[in-house]
Amino acid sequence: MFYGWIILGGLSAIYFLGIGTVYYGFSVIIPEMIKDMGWSRAEASLGFSILGILVGMSGPLAAFCIGRFGVRTTMAGGGLMGVAATIFCYYMTSLTQYYIGIGLVGLSLSLLSVVPGLHLLANWFTRKRALAIGVYMSMSGAGAFFAAPMLALLVQTTGNWRDAWLVMGLALLFSTIVAAIVMRDSPQDMGTFPDGIDPALAAANKAEAAPQRVHQTVASFEVKDALRTLPYWMIIITSVVVTFGHGIVNSQAVLHMRDLGITPVIAASAIGIIGGLSAGGRLFTGILGDRFDPRFLLSIGLAMELIAMVMLIFASSPFMAYAFAVVFGAGNGMAIVAVPALLANYFGNKNYASLIGIRLLVVTPLASIGPILAGYTFDVTGSYTSVLLAFSAVALIPVLVILWMRPPAHKDLPAAIPVAAASD
Repeated sequence: MFYGWIILGGLSAIYFLGIGTVYYGFSVIIPEMIKDMGWSRAEASLGFSILGILVGMSGPLAAFCIGRFGVRTTMAGGGLMGVAATIFCYYMTSLTQYYIGIGLVGLSLSLLSVVPGLHLLANWFTRKRALAIGVYMSMSGAGAFFAAPMLALLVQTTGNWRDAWLVMGLALLFSTIVAAIVMRDSPQDMGTFPDGIDPALAAANKAEAAPQRVHQTVASFEVKDALRTLPYWMIIITSVVVTFGHGIVNSQAVLHMRDLGITPVIAASAIGIIGGLSAGGRLFTGILGDRFDPRFLLSIGLAMELIAMVMLIFASSPFMAYAFAVVFGAGNGMAIVAVPALLANYFGNKNYASLIGIRLLVVTPLASIGPILAGYTFDVTGSYTSVLLAFSAVALIPVLVILWMRPPAHKDLPAAIPVAAASD
């Protein structure tokens, strides 16, 4: 059996428990934390921004640790940090402690899952890269589908939001164990090749293979060369918008729906549906991403996300709440998987961890404004409508621009030799 599938299985379990349970579970318990601690929505929402900032801004640190210590050590160390951070959050009694604890959780999630996971999949898979990324990233949505309602029910039953942090800590502990046992940096470490296929045999059979429909560069870009290309920055800008919208929904949707009269369990279930449909959208994109240019899937996904934002304004009934969740979850899932697949296809896997880290370094601080802006807008106006409408209007621009984007040209490849066939 190709060991890459075991790597994918281990990474999927980690993403299910880490991002799925911790990141999405956090959004469910925020209303109870606000009520118990007496914080404003802007103060509590800053915690979401700190979480997102640390997940993203520590991307280069994760890439450095991978190069210095290897993937397995980096992931296990991040997991142990996360366990300690959730215990710290269990005992927190002030805003300062809240911000410190949630920041450490964000740093741990970056070291445990985001950058290392995508780096490993880019190393272990080539032909089925989009599928592997889709399966992996769908697990956070699947985790949210189960974790959000479960944690909401736990808090409602016990009346203590702190218990949810203990559940998150157990999830991160199990993730740490999986990382320590399963992870390996590259196929060469297990005496095999990407996709389990010997390149020499692949080259011999190349003439008989069907033409490749999705562009995949045959030469990896150096970081400095990738940063000079327009497609890299177009992908970055689109990723900012996708993440900005996700941050608003993850931090404010439960609060907004409860303001409109939706019960806590239904609101939490809607977040779970977002996770479930996001999982479906990510898996769907992973399956199609090896057959159709992911830029089309990115554009469609972002379009669905902006439509869902308008629907959220009117989510005053269970039907509208669930309808919003379905559209947003599926669209966001498609967009989230399309971005890393595009980066790998356009720029190769040699410097993939660094390019992902730089993307997170740029995207995170910009996208983290979303929760703060939404929370502040509500505190001032008593409504989220203006923020949701403004996001939808701005998001329409990258929806259209990304369709125009074409693969970058590698400086060492003659223009007369096509890199791969683009599916236009």
